[in-house]
Amino acid sequence: FTEEDKKLDPLCYMEEEDINAILNVFRIALINDEKLNEEDSFFLKSFFSDFVNNTNLTNFIITEYIQEDLYDHDVNIKFFNKILKDIGSNYIIEEFDEMNWIYLSQD
Repeated sequence: FTEEDKKLDPLCYMEEEDINAILNVFRIALINDEKLNEEDSFFLKSFFSDFVNNTNLTNFIITEYIQEDLYDHDVNIKFFNKILKDIGSNYIIEEFDEMNWIYLSQD
């Protein structure tokens, strides 16, 4: 965790020793075209935090991002890779050939 991560909810309420014991961290990014009001922000954070089974080895970080041109793009893999880059992720979604997925069909 970075020092900035440790200031975020729920890590800000934990002891340093407990934070260092965490092995699995889910990073949840809330991306919107404008700043969320406090009520909406709280609701979304509460909603998505329910999906993570917190244990002494697993926790999460929720970060809000504003991307003003969010709805001005075609939705495709390049669009999602741009979002990932904008939020600081180094993950890249690779193009895939749909023919490679045909074996999953149950015709």
